[in-house]
Amino acid sequence: MTKTQWMPRVAVSHYSEVGSEYGPPALAANATAEATQFSADAIQFGFGVFEGMRAYLADDRYLVFRSRDHHERLVRSCAALAMPHPSYDVFVEAIKLIVEGNHDGITRRLYLRPIVFSTGGGIMPQQDRAFTYAALCTTFDPDIDGLKVLVEADNPRTVPAFSAVKTATNYASSALITRQAQNLGCDTVLWLDRDGYLQECTTMNIFACLHDEVVTPKLGGILPGITRRTVIELLAGRGVDVVERDIHITELVAALEGGALSGLFATSTALGINNVTMLKLGAGEYRLNVERPEVIAAVKEDYRVLTQEFPLGGTHHGRVAERSYIGAIQPVAV
Repeated sequence: MTKTQWMPRVAVSHYSEVGSEYGPPALAANATAEATQFSADAIQFGFGVFEGMRAYLADDRYLVFRSRDHHERLVRSCAALAMPHPSYDVFVEAIKLIVEGNHDGITRRLYLRPIVFSTGGGIMPQQDRAFTYAALCTTFDPDIDGLKVLVEADNPRTVPAFSAVKTATNYASSALITRQAQNLGCDTVLWLDRDGYLQECTTMNIFACLHDEVVTPKLGGILPGITRRTVIELLAGRGVDVVERDIHITELVAALEGGALSGLFATSTALGINNVTMLKLGAGEYRLNVERPEVIAAVKEDYRVLTQEFPLGGTHHGRVAERSYIGAIQPVAV
């Protein structure tokens, strides 16, 4: 995988215990310098949370896709680690700074990474109430044509308390298993719970076109993906109700073997909507149809219009537009 090159400018906001809020964000170089000590709780104990977001640029305007939904999920993640969260105004102001501050006039899609982490540090976690919110961005934009997926039945993705939030510690064990999957020729991992029910892929939610229905694991033990929600809404707009329910791996395999599975796809902010073309379970490998079901292909096009052609897409999907931020690139004075 190509090494990510974060853009040189980040936006940073520090928490004030006196005012019990985060201060106005400011642009800074992408380096911590003396802002964080090695004893920070984020380094010692993993006290950090993050979001993955997208910004789409067209001429002098840009869309921060579903920024309110991402902020609400960040709030829940901060609460899970007993950390204060930035207000929505501070959250989006930092994103505006990095989108506009790193604008090169060419890039049309940015991946955004807002993070909140504990900068104080003692012998025990959170003895010092010091926190920082920062927003980074990159042009990360992989072109993926089908996913090869390893089913992981033995190792847990995360602990139940953190299953629905994006804490940094969630991704340590899953990253190691994903690396093992990549060594076996797979792209990602499909995690099962201890009873064999589908959860999600690493950084992606999973959908199946099963027995003439579109089904996906119900919320509760999985991350409530923003792209997952968008796909469900877009399918509903086309008259297809997604069934959110428990899906056992044996049901999925039986459908694969019996021809009742017409499609399997994953959704994420970073990678969009991608077909699963191979499922590896133990010693067995199952090849899937590379052609998407017609309705899924249509929804992928809806998603492209909604995001990359947002001035047009927003008129058709007002609810999504309301949950997003649209800004303007200010011309540079000469």
